[in-house]
Amino acid sequence: MKKTLVILMLVFMTIGASAQGVDFVKGVSFKEALAKAKKENKMLFMDCYTSWCVPCARMAREIFPQKACGDYFNDKFVCIQVDMEKGEGVQLLKKYMIQSYPTFIIMNADGKEINRLTGGSLDAATFLARMIDAVKPDNSVVALKEAFDKKPNYDNGMKLAKAQIDHGQDPVPTLDEMYKNPWESQRYSKEYMELVFATTDFRSPRFDHLMLDKYKMDKYLGREVVNGMIFDTYRKPMYFVADERPNNYTVDDVRKAAFITAMLELPADDAESYLPRIALYVMEKDYDTMIRFYEQTVRYIPDNDPFKGILENILLNKYKKMNPAQQKKVIDYLKKCADTSTYESKSKQEAINSLINQK
Repeated sequence: MKKTLVILMLVFMTIGASAQGVDFVKGVSFKEALAKAKKENKMLFMDCYTSWCVPCARMAREIFPQKACGDYFNDKFVCIQVDMEKGEGVQLLKKYMIQSYPTFIIMNADGKEINRLTGGSLDAATFLARMIDAVKPDNSVVALKEAFDKKPNYDNGMKLAKAQIDHGQDPVPTLDEMYKNPWESQRYSKEYMELVFATTDFRSPRFDHLMLDKYKMDKYLGREVVNGMIFDTYRKPMYFVADERPNNYTVDDVRKAAFITAMLELPADDAESYLPRIALYVMEKDYDTMIRFYEQTVRYIPDNDPFKGILENILLNKYKKMNPAQQKKVIDYLKKCADTSTYESKSKQEAINSLINQK
């Protein structure tokens, strides 16, 4: 892989700026592109993008036009670009289960997927190295699954799990099988545990089972690293709950997250670690305790911490739901913050005026 990357970099450095890049066929349907690939005895390369995807635009603007890309793609592939939110792209998104952008699908002329890549690349050489690996028969999901079933070791499992994630498939059975690995140094490697926690719902029995072995994770990865992985399993959901965005979490779910966070003893200066506790106050509509927590804790988060503003916006958004006594406490809280911080004085006064005008 490294040798391939070096060679591609050397080739890339010698190309001319005016050279032809990837020749994407225009004005044809997916079916017509497949027919063209079959007629020309080529594979099909489909660039799956959306209009709002920044990495997609960068690939189209800076990577695909490079001669090195054209030299590799144009002889081997019929290439098409499909907006997944328009026309037949909507159906192709469902058919190929595309979950992130950009996604690049490599398929044969019958439309059978060979492999796929997700995410853009910083330069043409890196992207081409990824493509060269992707078209190798042994790197397809089917081949990787066969290799893992035959020899369920760490390396085969990691390759398969990553490929399954890229293809929108469930990697949990693979990861769970890998957890039986007798070699603890592999079972508790950072790369593997990151995938395990990223695919685990903190409300599930799977999460509870992992917690039984936390002391071993701490041993191999360090307590701080493990605690961060655990918190990441519910960081975003707790923000949705606190901000009262659509979610399917119960009070018991949020209480569990708050209790786990308290036991993790995350750094006191980690403002995000307060989210589960605030989310619980929101779920229980316990505004008195919530305001007291802001006065005793949130108030002392450094003013330059960007997440402090997010936490305070959560409080301000609950203002209309509070009774007059609670609303007065919120105003008093903001005044105290303004009086003790020159940096925040103006913004806090603006917040006070905005709340007063809501009445």
